[in-house]
Amino acid sequence: MRTAAVLRSTIYRALVIVLTALTVLGGAMPAPVYAGDSDQQVKTVRVGWLVSNRGFQEGTPGERLSGWGYEYLQTLSYYTPGWQYEYVSGTFTELMDKLEAGEIDLMPNISYSEERAQKLLFSSNPEGTERYYIYARPDRDDLAKGDPQALQGLTIGYNPGAMQTFVGQQWLANEGITCTYKEINTGGALFEALADGEVDAVIMNDTISSPDASPMFYVGSSDYYFAVPKSRPDLMNDINAAMTAIARVNPRYNDEVKSSYSAQNSGSSSLTGTETSWLKANGNTITIGYLKNQLPYCTQNDDGEMEGSLASLAATLRDKFGITVKTVAISNNKQMVKALSNGTIDVALPLFRDYWLAEQKGVVQSNPMGTVSLTAIHSSNNLNRDLKKIACTQSAIVNRLELESLFPDATITEYPNGGEALKALNKGEASCIIVPSTRLETIRDTYGIEDFETQELTNTAQLSCLISRGKPELLGIINKGIVNAGESLSASSYSPTSYSAQESDAFRLLYRNRIVISAVVICILLTGIVILVWSLHRAQKEQQKADAANAAKTAFLTRMSHDIRTPLNGILGLIEIEELKDGDMQVARESRAKARVAANHLLSLINDILEMGKIEDRKLTLEHAPFNLKELCDDALVLCKLRASGNGITLQDNSLPYATGPYMIGSPTHIRRIIINLLDNSIKYNKRGGSVTFSSQTKPLDDGRALFCFSVSDTGIGMAPEFLKHIYEPFAQEGDDARSKFQGTGMGMPIVKSLIDLMGGTIEISSEVGAGSTFNVQIPLDIDKNPQARERADGQANSCSLAGMNVLLAEDNELNAEIAQALLESEGIVVTRTADGNETVDLYVGRPAGSFDAILMDIMMPGMDGYEATRAIRLSEKADAADIPIIALTANAFAEDAQAAHDAGMNAHLPKPLDFNKLKNMLARIKKYGSVSL
Repeated sequence: MRTAAVLRSTIYRALVIVLTALTVLGGAMPAPVYAGDSDQQVKTVRVGWLVSNRGFQEGTPGERLSGWGYEYLQTLSYYTPGWQYEYVSGTFTELMDKLEAGEIDLMPNISYSEERAQKLLFSSNPEGTERYYIYARPDRDDLAKGDPQALQGLTIGYNPGAMQTFVGQQWLANEGITCTYKEINTGGALFEALADGEVDAVIMNDTISSPDASPMFYVGSSDYYFAVPKSRPDLMNDINAAMTAIARVNPRYNDEVKSSYSAQNSGSSSLTGTETSWLKANGNTITIGYLKNQLPYCTQNDDGEMEGSLASLAATLRDKFGITVKTVAISNNKQMVKALSNGTIDVALPLFRDYWLAEQKGVVQSNPMGTVSLTAIHSSNNLNRDLKKIACTQSAIVNRLELESLFPDATITEYPNGGEALKALNKGEASCIIVPSTRLETIRDTYGIEDFETQELTNTAQLSCLISRGKPELLGIINKGIVNAGESLSASSYSPTSYSAQESDAFRLLYRNRIVISAVVICILLTGIVILVWSLHRAQKEQQKADAANAAKTAFLTRMSHDIRTPLNGILGLIEIEELKDGDMQVARESRAKARVAANHLLSLINDILEMGKIEDRKLTLEHAPFNLKELCDDALVLCKLRASGNGITLQDNSLPYATGPYMIGSPTHIRRIIINLLDNSIKYNKRGGSVTFSSQTKPLDDGRALFCFSVSDTGIGMAPEFLKHIYEPFAQEGDDARSKFQGTGMGMPIVKSLIDLMGGTIEISSEVGAGSTFNVQIPLDIDKNPQARERADGQANSCSLAGMNVLLAEDNELNAEIAQALLESEGIVVTRTADGNETVDLYVGRPAGSFDAILMDIMMPGMDGYEATRAIRLSEKADAADIPIIALTANAFAEDAQAAHDAGMNAHLPKPLDFNKLKNMLARIKKYGSVSL
């Protein structure tokens, strides 16, 4: 029995297709203007640096600096003419005194007050959280200068009754703006009207965005600002213009810089006027320098062209914006930096994103192109000791400067190439080499590293482009290219057989689908092998019936070989057809549709085997839940009528009114399974023009119970009396051609009989060959004595809007997380994502009580699983730890899994694939009543 449990766990894992996207594009960073390569005069800005302010401003001036406040200052400097910083440390009181006296020029994070406003100038836009904006098309450069008077006389669209409308119109009135307002009903229509030119600008919040709209003016409340002395209005003008430019690219940058950066599509669909002018002045050409021999990221192929995942950036710039892109292969990092500084190339990639190193080199960084995990190739089983002596190469993505930053206590030695670095490892001159995890297979194929240990590190880094300072337009163009390239920049999207970068998005999508189909085929093959092993194990345990067991084993293998290979052969054949007719989208669509049918049939076989295994192991748990029996039967009939109609069969319902009413308590999932199995059999083993009749009624029993009686009759092929003796045996089918002719698995009736027995019911069958069959079932159920209250509560909850709810989504599978986030955000829910249990607990504990209305928790996650994470949250000292609703979203779909979730402290359990309507109902009940129970 233990082997069967292990088997089912293995099958669950085999069926999950892990599609990871390494890229989480960061908060959009706009284009800097710096004096390094321009004629602008350098402007030294003395910035107040708070001592002992962890997280915001860390480090001592003159040494390495970090923190989100430091990153914000660096981004601000990218947009200001010729700024460079001189950091002045001190306490808050000391620095405020110096600011008022003009001894320093700038302080971030200063709250506004009338008293301070007498001595200081505050930035027009807040440094903190922003909520409402006036949006315009990206090419409206007249609105990009930060002067509200540019809005005079324009037509501005708005949503009636929305809060952003009241705030925006009040702001415009306060600014003395006279304009024409146009009422438009929805946010989507608002952006469409802007794109079509019906309006010049729109008032909208930052919860939705459009590639055809850029935020021009912030119109909401603020918490803290940048401040300068009254004597420096020139600095304040620079700050206002820079903050406007930052908000144009990403209206939520101010919030996201505190944690991580995420890609925004605001205004990314087109270039601004200044960006277009820069391209025109440079012959509409951008030259990108890239490192050779760095697959899967980049290399030079036999034709001298750039190849690898990052080549999609060049393709996007060409295809999206019509830019001529030249690529130059470069051997090492030093040559790369030299080529950038002397103007041989405009853009250098890939290099790690590090504000400190970028400032030291006098360059600026683009948005991140992806997050890279790191792996150590080391000489002993003591990783901590090996990390003390690290070898690197001049051409590696993980270069010496980055290693010195990541491992400050290590001795870093640079070698000319990878072969020399490995020789140093063999000789003991070094004990470790750090490489991107995605390059490990390439390195293993190139060099002999079998004698070394490999271990993935917790350290990660982001890849970025480097650009010379003083080219803000170029940085804006590259950032838009990165946003539009999306996940195609990730290493996982590259393979030597990938479509070329010039091919259309449709062909790229087709290629990705082919990989998924191949992965499904591999998983199904593994599943078939596991099932075969399981069948052999069960046969061996029946030693006292050796002869019968051997015969059953042989029969089972014959059936399984046929049942598994038939859809597998179909899927493999469809893939070959698709490859033979490469580029034919009609063939591709038809092949995918047919492959899905074959895969669903195989999935049905596997599900039946798993269900039967649960039953035989006595591990299946029945539900005890309230439900509407009439609605359950109607739903099952609607589902089966579709199949019956397609087969030319009539399905009739002759049910009588329920004497006890329709509201029952029992196991609705398993009752539905019984009804559908019986109806499906009657349809499947029927003749065209035949009929199937369903009838049902309830009879009262004593002690508040009822007997649910139903029958399924058909005019099908019928069954012989001899076969009826074996109908409940797994894989039993009458006739050798049954599984090929009727596409049956032989598991339906054994499951039906076992479920009915578990519920204390009975089933009787009468059948005649050529005339048809009748199945009579009786199942005892408890009567639900208070259904109206439950329905009223559900009805009130269903009418509740989910907009504004804050949900924490814990999901390690990137694809599942993206799907869930998209569905939730379509209801106006604000979603915060985590990828494992530890991250979930840390994020929850680190936020104030009440930050989240609910937590959606996956169960099987790396490190700390969902059960452990839930227990940790419940045991934390936060005020809402005991009450916050936690809902399990998991592929563990059995009743005992729901009980395990309840025991761990979760409030509810929803199986995957996700029924979004059920999830919406639960969230509505949470918003309406504050909690939800299993």
